[in-house]
Amino acid sequence: MKRLLKNAFLTAGVLALGLQAEAQQTVVPENDPGFKLKFIGRTNLDLGTFLNYNHYDEDGVGHADNSCIVNDTRLGFVATKDKWEAKVEVCYTNSKISFRDVTIKHSFNEHNKLTFGNQFMPYGIKLTGINYKFAEDPSVDLTFCPSRKVGVNYLYTTDPFNFSAGLYSDGNVDDNKQVNQGLNITAQVIWRPVYDETTVFHLGGAFIHTDSPNAPKFSGTVPTTVSSDHRTFMSVSYDAPNYERYEFQALFIKEKFLVEAHYMGASVNVRNANSESLLGMWGQVSYQIIGEGQKYNKTTSLPTASAAGTLEVLGRVDYLEFDDAGNQVDFELGLNYFINKHFNVKFNYIMAGFNDRPGVEDKTYHVVQTRLQFSF
Repeated sequence: MKRLLKNAFLTAGVLALGLQAEAQQTVVPENDPGFKLKFIGRTNLDLGTFLNYNHYDEDGVGHADNSCIVNDTRLGFVATKDKWEAKVEVCYTNSKISFRDVTIKHSFNEHNKLTFGNQFMPYGIKLTGINYKFAEDPSVDLTFCPSRKVGVNYLYTTDPFNFSAGLYSDGNVDDNKQVNQGLNITAQVIWRPVYDETTVFHLGGAFIHTDSPNAPKFSGTVPTTVSSDHRTFMSVSYDAPNYERYEFQALFIKEKFLVEAHYMGASVNVRNANSESLLGMWGQVSYQIIGEGQKYNKTTSLPTASAAGTLEVLGRVDYLEFDDAGNQVDFELGLNYFINKHFNVKFNYIMAGFNDRPGVEDKTYHVVQTRLQFSF
């Protein structure tokens, strides 16, 4: 009850700040019209249940894994001055306060940008900063896409082409006790042979090389947020000084229709042993029953949130395979409604199957989840 009240007050605070920010829009000082300050934030209310899964207390009594949580509340600001931009975002989740995006960006011109700070590497779909279609990212992306890291990233953007490269630590900005944090070297290329107001077709690839004292660990999880402690059912870790991750992707948008596919994997150079390979692939389709058409951001090379009044249906499939630890197959259906530019609601059904795990019977989990998201 105490935690629920805390979350309720926190959510109310974010809503109040959001309404104030909406009324105030962007702050522009009269004595310095080149400086702008914009407040940003969001909060998620997630409700859901595992339809066929119980976890057990020590007394052997089973309890359905139901949840009604405010699992991700964020506040921050974006300040711009001429060709410079600073962004700070703080998150409250799992009863802890932590940093998210803390960056300084310099735009040399409309094509060339350099970003310093705590940020996502150019890999996977987390660059959007939100779960832009379903309530949770696909299992494959959750497995291979790293969390934010401190580093520097260069981005070159034109209508037909993106190139990005960066150097990052392998530590966590909220854990400064580690002296040797390791190193990530990244690169991403996106090619758009078709790019206009209604149609986009792109092909791309990304690569991360990691040298780190942190043992690489990969987990297969049910793609839902309603159970943070009871959704990982497949996991491997290795004693490896370095490893590589790679991604190939294709995306097509035609007015209200979207389809995209991603192939992701890792090659782990295990110490004093043969290398291990892990792979995954996922794809999704989206169609707007009501809407102005799918939106696309050429800087991130990813779809963005739909316009107010949009109603869209979604489908997604994931396949994840570990060498000796089994495989995972997910099927998901979704329905999204964007009430206005601040509120949207998502309805998801997830069927996640875990198979061929050593010494563990095959199991399929069914989950339903609803998310109400407020953002500004």
